[in-house]
Amino acid sequence: MTVTPLTCLEDFEVAIAQDKTVVVEFCATWAGRCRVIGPVFERFSELPEFAVDVDFCSVDLDEAFEVAQKAGVGPVPVFMTFRNGVKTGELVAPGADALHELIDRAGTTTR
Repeated sequence: MTVTPLTCLEDFEVAIAQDKTVVVEFCATWAGRCRVIGPVFERFSELPEFAVDVDFCSVDLDEAFEVAQKAGVGPVPVFMTFRNGVKTGELVAPGADALHELIDRAGTTTR
């Protein structure tokens, strides 16, 4: 599994409407915390424990500001979980352990 970039509002709405857990990373290339947690998020997308139940997506604020605005993003990085178009969780500027827990908790609701 890899992280799918979402570059427009239509892609975002289609992605989060799935009947499975979708974790979206909202980030910016200029933000130091985003550069730190981004590779961690990428590694989590490759873990077998999330391969079936979780899709991983990313929104770069500089490329898709309208998506971040629609999602109500404030400070970055922020990670949101969705299922069937409904936001089920959110975590701002997490460390690796907290991010893993958010993804695991969201993913286990589908099992």
